Amino acid sequence: MGNKIKITTAGAGIIITMICCYLFLLDTDRENAPAPRQSQTPIDNSSQAATPDAKNTASTGFSPAAPANTPSGMNQMAIKDKIVKELQKNYGGSISNVSTQASLYGIKKYIMSIFPDDGEKTFSEIIKLAFPDFAGAIFATIEKLDLYNQWLADNESLLAQMSESEKNAALWEKREALFGDAAKEIWSGEMLASDARKKTMRDTMAVLQESRDTTIEEKLDMFNTALHETYENSPEEFVLGYKDMSAKVFFSLDAVQDELKNLPPDQRQFEINKIRREMGFSQEEVEKMEEYDAVRNQRWETGLKYMTEREAVVSQFQGPEQEEKLNALRKKYFQDEAQTIGLEEKDNFFRFKRERVYGRN
Repeated sequence: MGNKIKITTAGAGIIITMICCYLFLLDTDRENAPAPRQSQTPIDNSSQAATPDAKNTASTGFSPAAPANTPSGMNQMAIKDKIVKELQKNYGGSISNVSTQASLYGIKKYIMSIFPDDGEKTFSEIIKLAFPDFAGAIFATIEKLDLYNQWLADNESLLAQMSESEKNAALWEKREALFGDAAKEIWSGEMLASDARKKTMRDTMAVLQESRDTTIEEKLDMFNTALHETYENSPEEFVLGYKDMSAKVFFSLDAVQDELKNLPPDQRQFEINKIRREMGFSQEEVEKMEEYDAVRNQRWETGLKYMTEREAVVSQFQGPEQEEKLNALRKKYFQDEAQTIGLEEKDNFFRFKRERVYGRN
């Protein structure tokens, strides 16, 4: 297993990181495609479950990309509230276990990635809100994991020179020195089973990512079958209830997007609707999401026209004259949102240079 020995728990902690990422992506999508207005102006992988010493890999094998920009204001509050509720729902019954506390290490790392300016403070606030009676114990466990990870980093070259048995002995000695008997609870038990589940989904996603000789229906059937066979009757079964998250992951597959991009708009929407129904969305939900897709499509069409004209302005003008013409152009296409678009561009963020992911943004 190498130097990076993974933690796993009955709660499958890193899946919550995946859910947090989904929640952020969902809010970001909503920001970038607001509800239609009266105005006619268009608008826009090794094996781990919760890993104290591994980087951003979900126990399902999914690896959603980090958000492009940081949430702020009310959006921050909404995200924090959602994370608190998810943690309480999925960890409330076992948070007294040190293995469950350890699984929050991956969530801390993710929170710090989306709140880079005050990630430590934000994580602390979330934990105190979610588990006020166990916050002290959680922070103590995570502090020990920081020490363990630092020890791994400091001794990486030495561990690499050891035989597998020598390395395992050294790792267990350090774990037990930090955690005592709780080390076995953290690094044993469910780990092997979770490793196998994660590998199953990782292998499935790798196949689907490059699958160009199968239909969308065949890809979806393979995805759903693997998801249910892997997680039904397992400690991570709750992930099956997050159909929004599963749909976003499926739509993000390159092979799925390649096929959708090559379809005429009406046929593309037909396929997107069918995928959502197969994912478990009701007909009413599918119809609402189709309306939302229409707003997104209109917004992207407008945004791409804006970017074409913007490039012409940038190539022809400079200095104050350029900025004046860009301000007018943003007003022309985005009206009330013109100032927001301008601020984003000052931060070198161009929302219409992002990749278009049908069914997601």
